[in-house]
Amino acid sequence: MDVKSPLYIQIADLLRDKIEKGIFTVGETIPSERELTETYGVNRMTVRKAVSLLVEEGLLIRKQGRGTFVNHPKINTTLDTIQGMGRFLNDMGIQSSTKLLYSGKRKARYKFSKMFHLNPEDSVFQVIRLRLGDGEPFVLEYIYTPYCLIDNIERYDFSTYSIFDIFTEQHKWVQSTEKVLSIIKIHNPQAALLNMMEDEFAFMMEERTYDQSENVVLYTKSYSSSKRFKFLTTML
Repeated sequence: MDVKSPLYIQIADLLRDKIEKGIFTVGETIPSERELTETYGVNRMTVRKAVSLLVEEGLLIRKQGRGTFVNHPKINTTLDTIQGMGRFLNDMGIQSSTKLLYSGKRKARYKFSKMFHLNPEDSVFQVIRLRLGDGEPFVLEYIYTPYCLIDNIERYDFSTYSIFDIFTEQHKWVQSTEKVLSIIKIHNPQAALLNMMEDEFAFMMEERTYDQSENVVLYTKSYSSSKRFKFLTTML
């Protein structure tokens, strides 16, 4: 070990090297703190700081009551990826799936009546779903559209359909999408659904989709862990 570096950083470097070389593979639990203290001849606090450093980097992920696991590598992606998450994960070699948490109508109330030019007592259709990669939650989506916009919207299975698929099927064309990306501290229930700790940093993406008359026809708010994604954009 390099005597110039703090012990916990040296341990973190050794563990990081094993992850990068595939000795510890994605989804595999790493040895316990006790095993690591015996392997490297250091105290438990040193091991804990080393593991916490790799958790902060996103290389490891703690799962309550189960242990510490090698995380999926952080994905470099552009701002439009969330919309095509399933295809994107499959292209990365990650098995994508969708868990539908809720779909149904609710009153527009103030926020959505202003956004969609409805009366507060009119209905919007809401979809809440988790986008999974290899069975692990990647993105939590809240989707809203005017209830009157899509014919028979309740017959669609939103674990397989996207709103954009339905727009195309019913010949309702969209013109543009406006995206705003924020970094927030996440809280429950969103944190629990994404297997995150409260007050961890997360990405929140808000998207407004407009039709050819520049009316908002779709609003999506999505949350994803800052340890899973790194968003890229190009300035021209």
